[in-house]
Amino acid sequence: MRCNADRVVEALIAVELTHMRHEEEARQQQLITKAKPLVVTVSRDYGAMGGDVAQLLADTLEVRCCNRFILQEVARRAHVDEKLVKALDEHVSKIDGHWWQHLLHKETFSYEDYYHYLVKTVLSISRTGGVILGRGANYILGKGRSFRVRITGSPDKCAERISEREQIDIEQAHKRIQEVNNERAVYVRKLYDADITDASNYDLVLNSDRYDPVQLVELILEGMGHAGYKLPEDYRILFTNG
Repeated sequence: MRCNADRVVEALIAVELTHMRHEEEARQQQLITKAKPLVVTVSRDYGAMGGDVAQLLADTLEVRCCNRFILQEVARRAHVDEKLVKALDEHVSKIDGHWWQHLLHKETFSYEDYYHYLVKTVLSISRTGGVILGRGANYILGKGRSFRVRITGSPDKCAERISEREQIDIEQAHKRIQEVNNERAVYVRKLYDADITDASNYDLVLNSDRYDPVQLVELILEGMGHAGYKLPEDYRILFTNG
């Protein structure tokens, strides 16, 4: 009988140790999930307040808002002038071979080089967390490495904002919006062979016509929460107090 009792005790201890091990593994997994860098990509129509939303979102998540920083990093990694990278970044539709070779004398910097260093930069940001504005980062990272957002707006509403911000008339604003949106669409098509307006490439698409930047950020955070992201516990307080 004593032998049987010993076996029962040993069995109970084994069960308890197994249970404790499972709890510890679950706790460690929660810590890993919680520590996972928060990465959001923001694609936007011109005049849809995407820049304002990206900065506010980054501030709320306490991560870097990456816009010009990306160009700086691409230039640093490629050992070229930032102005050259900026010119290439803004005019991908005009790329034709090594048309800027004369700017670098004996050196060349093709859009393949640009894309190579862009990918390295975006992947580097994804390891530490950040809100990445534009540059087709959602295509580089995919849904596994980022929460992908697109912010749109009607041409009329976007034109109103651009007209007020840049102090130009509505007709000029409409023309400017068409030019910038077309450039961004060509950028995505040329570098990623994708349609920038294809909703399947995003986790959340928002129309900014009815919302201000704070409301748009709240909607993004709500979407991230439903998608399983671990958000700062006090982010709701920040909006309530604001």
